[in-house]
This record gives sequence, structure tokens and C-alpha cells, in this order.
Amino acid sequence: MSSSSSATDDRGPVARLLAESLAALAAELPEAHARVSARLAGRPVAIRVDGERFAVEADGGAPQVRAAGAGEEVAAAVRVATSRRAILDVLDARRSLAEAVLADEVEVVGALERLVEAREALLAYVHGAVRSPSFPALLERFRRLAP
Repeated sequence: MSSSSSATDDRGPVARLLAESLAALAAELPEAHARVSARLAGRPVAIRVDGERFAVEADGGAPQVRAAGAGEEVAAAVRVATSRRAILDVLDARRSLAEAVLADEVEVVGALERLVEAREALLAYVHGAVRSPSFPALLERFRRLAP
């Protein structure tokens, strides 16, 4: 599945925005995108943001974002569950990611080694995002999604 949207795109708004951000990172900062891809290679991540469920996978190439089907249990090395509000609290430095995890606002499940790898992928993504010209507009669109 492509990370770009299409007429048959069944992903929710957060998954579509994540896919768009990965495409922007690939176009604007290919070295950062390559670091994210390398850290996710063969390590699918199942994500739930509010009620939206999707997976990020990078098997043999660029990360792909796909919707999880109704009742589908995504085979994943790491599972993350959170809310749009919790994501914004971390992005806006109202709390750290560690504080959000300890407050049960972000739940992460996986073997320790896989969690460390997922954290490294997240850091590579954020390090690219802060240098990417497209990300301020993408963040603003994400803010409009938050309840």
C-alpha cells in the first residue's frame, strides 16, 4: 500500500496525516526518511489514536501506513495507544513522553528491544520533522483534528 492517499483510501484522518508526513519527509529530507525506514524495517507498529486503528510497516522500503480492518488484530512488534490530546500535550511540551506513559495517556506494549527500536524510529522522525518545511502546516492540520 502506498503512503499517499487515494480515492479508495480507507485510513482515518490521523493515519492519512501520518502517511502524508512520511511522504513529505521522503521528499524534503530523504536522509531522515531513510533513518526512519531503517529503524522500522521488519518491525511493524500497531497504533490506536482515540478510536482510529492503523499500522506502520516498513518491509523492504519506505514506511507504509495502512488502516487496520474492523476486528483485525495487526501482527506488530510494538503496540501504541493514545489520544490526539496526549500527542499534542507532548508536542507542546506540557508533558514529556515519559510522563504521558506514566500517566497512562500513552500506552506502549512490546519487548524491551522492540520498544527501544520504536523509540529510535520516533526520534529519527521527530529530528526530521523539525527541519522539514512541510511539517508546520501538517501540525496545524493535526491540531484541528484534536478534540
